[in-house]
Amino acid sequence: MQARMLFTGLLLAVAGSLFAADTTITIPGLECPGCARKIASTLKPLPGVADVLTDIDSHTAIVKPRPNAVVSPRAMWEALEKIKKTPTRLAGPGGTFTERPPQ
Repeated sequence: MQARMLFTGLLLAVAGSLFAADTTITIPGLECPGCARKIASTLKPLPGVADVLTDIDSHTAIVKPRPNAVVSPRAMWEALEKIKKTPTRLAGPGGTFTERPPQ
């Protein structure tokens, strides 16, 4: 039984290192399908981004990183500022920010 628990723990640790955590971004300007597409198409080309899911009802974008990748919180924030969709909150593995993250 202990060996099984140890194996399960090791398996979870390895899986956790392969799959980076998502980043949730709150964007008040995310109010229509066109905005959602623009936000997703702005964030997807950033280094390390695998996918972007948007939700108009909650005004959020979920950024899913590629395995073993780190997506820069500052790069995401600045990309959204460039299209006039300034976030009010960004929470992910790099921390939680309510203003532009430091370098």
